[in-house]
Amino acid sequence: MIFRILGPLEVWDDGARLPLGGPQQRTLLALLLLNANSVVSADRLIDELWGAGAPSSARGLLKGCVAMLRRTLGVGRDERLLTRAPGYLLQVRPGERDLDRVEELAVIAKTDASRAAALLREALSCWRGPALDGLEGETCRAEAARLEELRLALLEDRVDAELRRGATPELVTELQPLVRRHPLRERLWAQLMLALHGCDRQADALAVYQRIRRALVTELGVEPSSSLRRAHRLVLAGPAPAPAPKKDPPAITRAPVPAQLPAEIRDFQGREAELSELGRVTAAAGTAVVSGTAGVGKTALALRWAHLARERFPDGQLYVDLGGHGPGRPVPPGAALSGFLGALGLSEREIPVGLDDQAARFRTEVAGRRLLLVLDNAGWAGQVRPLLPGTPSCTVVTTSRDSLAGLVALHGARRVGVGRLPLANAIALLRVLIGDRADADPRSVSALAELCARLPLALRIAAEVATAEPDTVLRELVDALAEPGDRLELLEVAGDPYASVREGLSWSYRRLPFDAARVFRAAGRAGTELDVGKTVAIAGLGLRAARRALSQLAAANMLDVVAPGRYAMHDLLRDYAVCLPDDRSPAALRVLPGRVRTPGADRPHTRCRPPGLSVVTATTEKNGD
Repeated sequence: MIFRILGPLEVWDDGARLPLGGPQQRTLLALLLLNANSVVSADRLIDELWGAGAPSSARGLLKGCVAMLRRTLGVGRDERLLTRAPGYLLQVRPGERDLDRVEELAVIAKTDASRAAALLREALSCWRGPALDGLEGETCRAEAARLEELRLALLEDRVDAELRRGATPELVTELQPLVRRHPLRERLWAQLMLALHGCDRQADALAVYQRIRRALVTELGVEPSSSLRRAHRLVLAGPAPAPAPKKDPPAITRAPVPAQLPAEIRDFQGREAELSELGRVTAAAGTAVVSGTAGVGKTALALRWAHLARERFPDGQLYVDLGGHGPGRPVPPGAALSGFLGALGLSEREIPVGLDDQAARFRTEVAGRRLLLVLDNAGWAGQVRPLLPGTPSCTVVTTSRDSLAGLVALHGARRVGVGRLPLANAIALLRVLIGDRADADPRSVSALAELCARLPLALRIAAEVATAEPDTVLRELVDALAEPGDRLELLEVAGDPYASVREGLSWSYRRLPFDAARVFRAAGRAGTELDVGKTVAIAGLGLRAARRALSQLAAANMLDVVAPGRYAMHDLLRDYAVCLPDDRSPAALRVLPGRVRTPGADRPHTRCRPPGLSVVTATTEKNGD
């Protein structure tokens, strides 16, 4: 769908122009388009449409206009016009407005001097007449004036680009009527002087300066601006040097199209609502934060959506695992940027050294490109911030166990929360992974899903345990997992830290502030829901510290918010919390997460397993955190 506001308002879909109805309906659409992907209150719309003379039935009339407009734009799966308190929101994807194309071309023109004139000429061709032509209302008139100013600024930029290539008589002919239509726009007068000067018409250029100076002094009482005076000095300096002979343009080389997405996770189950929400968020904001607890399947969800949407990004897909939660060191933003710039075709010598310069060069390289960036496993907002592109043509999907509130607050990102799988999807995943034995024992499969807290990571490891011991009945595995002390021991693949529930939880725990870690351990031992008052009692903290610790745990997805002010943790988190030492002394922090020591213990914490069950040694894929 294409929305055209640079001229009379038009909407095109599949090559056909849609009927937009009467003036009120068209003005309503224009107001929503000018505030695309943001809620516009009903009161504001009524004020814009009817002003002080709004009839008592205005709210009902507005609903009627919305209903007609909604039918025009389409309802159902691809519904664009949504009701959102206290008004309405129009969903517009990046690049669907003609203004978006203008802004993209203008950005590219600033970084590509050789093509600037052609790019700006293309941008100016998007105007079909005065913007929002024929629409009334204060907002529409103000926006039309702003867009006209934008058009003139781009026109002046294009003339500057033409002058840098050498003045021509055609440029003089173009500028002469422009200065008559805009008699006090000094930049146009300066450009006309330079164009005349470049065509060896110094006398005419000096006459132009005298004419505009006289007008400024007489009508405004001011002297010419610095740009006009500078042009005057250039004319007085004598004939312009002859332009360098034109060279054949360099051969055009196609920029590399990166395709860095890892393979999708096989046997992906459910998540239809999250996939749909991710599509809406990326269309509206351009940057999405996929957030959830360890092992919930954030990466799997992001990659599933990325593969489904890859046709929307013909200029490529970039991917990096930032290692924010894992056994190694997090990836510095500079290292990620160097990798991206190399994938975009820059040689090692062309890649800047400093982080700020790398980030600026990256924004330059991706300007105007339709790229998808998947920034996986981010640890904190500052790790992501330098990687954000500066153009709306790019889409960013970031996954993290942290809520990354800084990206949401300062950069307009929107969060997509990923919860544990619904029971039906968890059972379906186990049946696919285990096979016939699961179909033969549905009660054990259902119990197994709940014992794994319906976390995809735990479900996949449990299925691996079951398939590695084909002679063991599922009931035995269920009984073993029902013992809290055995559960974390069983849910791991030996030798692979990414396939261990305990390891995964440890990476989140180690990043917690001191008080938050204290509350986490106390909450595991208490085994009940928490509020601020109970946290004060079990953790020995003051009211403010307890409230802050609960917020930090919720932001890190180490506690679930079950109601306003009330928190809980799932069983696997509780098992992990119970196994932790009672303090966070330096000695306790040095203990390996897979060998947790209890107070007073002098050997690794282990539990016996029932006969026939053993730790799996097969390698499993990293399943999406």
